[in-house]
Amino acid sequence: MDSVCYIKQDIMGRDVIIVRLGEITVKGKSARNKFEKILISNMKDALKSEGYQFEIRREWGRIYVYAPRDSIDVLKRVFGIKPLSPAHEVEFNGLEDLLKKAEEFFADKISKKVFAVEARRSGVHEFTSIDVDKNLGEYLLKYGMGVDLENPEVTAYVEVREKRAYFFTDIIYAYGGLPIGSEGKVVSLFSGGFDSAVASWYLLRRGAKVHYVFCNLGGEAYKRAVLAVLKVLGDKWSYGYNPKLYVIPFSQILKKLREKTKRSYLNVLLKRYMYRAGEIIAQKVGAEAIVTGESLGQVSSQTLRNLYVSSLAIKMQIFRPLIGFDKDDIVKVAREIGTYEYSSLVKEYCGAFTVRPATHTNPKEIEEEEKKVGVDILYEAISNAEIIDVRKISLDEDVSTVDIETIPPGALVVDLRPKEKYMKWHLEGSIHMDFDEVFEKPVRLDKNKTYVFLCDEGALSREAAFFLRRLGYKAYSLKGGIKKLRRK
Repeated sequence: MDSVCYIKQDIMGRDVIIVRLGEITVKGKSARNKFEKILISNMKDALKSEGYQFEIRREWGRIYVYAPRDSIDVLKRVFGIKPLSPAHEVEFNGLEDLLKKAEEFFADKISKKVFAVEARRSGVHEFTSIDVDKNLGEYLLKYGMGVDLENPEVTAYVEVREKRAYFFTDIIYAYGGLPIGSEGKVVSLFSGGFDSAVASWYLLRRGAKVHYVFCNLGGEAYKRAVLAVLKVLGDKWSYGYNPKLYVIPFSQILKKLREKTKRSYLNVLLKRYMYRAGEIIAQKVGAEAIVTGESLGQVSSQTLRNLYVSSLAIKMQIFRPLIGFDKDDIVKVAREIGTYEYSSLVKEYCGAFTVRPATHTNPKEIEEEEKKVGVDILYEAISNAEIIDVRKISLDEDVSTVDIETIPPGALVVDLRPKEKYMKWHLEGSIHMDFDEVFEKPVRLDKNKTYVFLCDEGALSREAAFFLRRLGYKAYSLKGGIKKLRRK
């Protein structure tokens, strides 16, 4: 027995959480030992981070955690664990003593219920698992409503290991996978949307240490919305290491691409620059792959052809764990892991939209367009990257407070969409203003007025409202943007 912590056993026994291993058990002896040590280290980090006092004992094929039962909610999120059971541990002296203690534990739990007994045994004993099944079933008959081995209401589980026995009725399934840190490092291109968060989670689940690159097309409000999503992954799913976020200012890159290149190529060109940024940061942190949330055919830049052309920008391998998922699949996982609520507040950045994006780009044409902008602008942006410790993210200001559902009476509506879109359709009484103008010339706005900003999805308008709010203006962003407004 490999003991991480020795715990003295009292005469009445005590509560424990039995942790069973997932696919770690199929590894060779040396690899399994390594993986189990990483897993235990991650479990300790998880329990300490959540404020629990605990002790851990390790045996072959089992890890025993002596901690409050509600710590199971934390342990479930430690990758590498499959099923867990809140159990009661006792020491016993012979079969009769074992049966009496089991009877005492299970009597009220199977009372007036149809039950089954399932025993497992490891070690040298003068009895078999079948002896425990048969005799304990007879002991418990007077409490229950009979035995049904196929469809019991309650199963009385007994695990016997040398001179200890463990009694339990529940098997709770965790998320499996491999312990974080067992499979190296990757860098996730993180936008804060449903896709990038779920893709990152899948790589964490496969044992990779995930670091993050956020190519910030906007400003502070956009960044804060993304941080709220990443905080969930950092706080709840990243036990065992300290992930870093590299926030790279991409607004000038986007601006130059819009000014100097074909508008129909914008999405693919922008993605290639983001891939390059991811590769540079990956090399910096010692990562061996880039992770994206791309799903085949979901948007114009994710056609098979455009993914191929985008990938040619770098040499590093790209993992796309969601490539075969549809949006419903992705959203379902986002709800499960807790990122859905926050990702739903991260809107696509309106400034990166193009009306007729190319879906079948040509590599040579793309490369020619890139020459108009060059790569120096990317290196400059990376040199100005902000590095954030993901597990220390503190959100002291909620950017969603600038969002409103309806336009208040007397408010001046400011449309931030491109001029051609504004001329094609706009809300009666609204005025047009370039997004950059809000930041460059805010003094032109009257602080005595209330402003409601509009854009296609709500990202640009939120950025503008958040910026002006900090300067003392009464500024808001219409939630859902023009698209939602026109659906009404």
